[in-house]
Amino acid sequence: MRKGQAALEFLTTYGWAFLVLLVMIGALAYFGVLNPSKMLPDRCMFSPEIQCLESKVVGDQGGNGILMFRVRNNVGSMASFSFGATDLTYNMPATSCDVSDGGANIRAGGTIEVNCTFSNTFLPKEKMKFEVNVTYQKSGGTYWTPIKGEVYTAVQ
Repeated sequence: MRKGQAALEFLTTYGWAFLVLLVMIGALAYFGVLNPSKMLPDRCMFSPEIQCLESKVVGDQGGNGILMFRVRNNVGSMASFSFGATDLTYNMPATSCDVSDGGANIRAGGTIEVNCTFSNTFLPKEKMKFEVNVTYQKSGGTYWTPIKGEVYTAVQ
């Protein structure tokens, strides 16, 4: 066997193996197996002054997407809170953020639920990222303190 023929057979054999490997990687990427964002865990994080206890995103409630989360007041005293949210996946601000129990005044250690409504619907099982802007004022205080939070979860 000549040296040229041996080299050509070597390259052809490993060329086919490399081509099969590329096709397999392409198929895995096409079907979403290699999408790392689907593998990331859900998270809900704020600064220490306000603790996020749980979160949920509902995709279609009458044509609107809704971000729901429960928070605890860790300021140490009664405080008044104001909430706003932005959908970072589609870069869309919430049309409103409503607080449960009729108000945003939370006693120290107390919890409330916040529902932020968006004008678009969300796709089921899609992972979405939201930026939540919170401002609070201690009872009897003068100044409002801003806080940023992040919610990353799958649409239900």
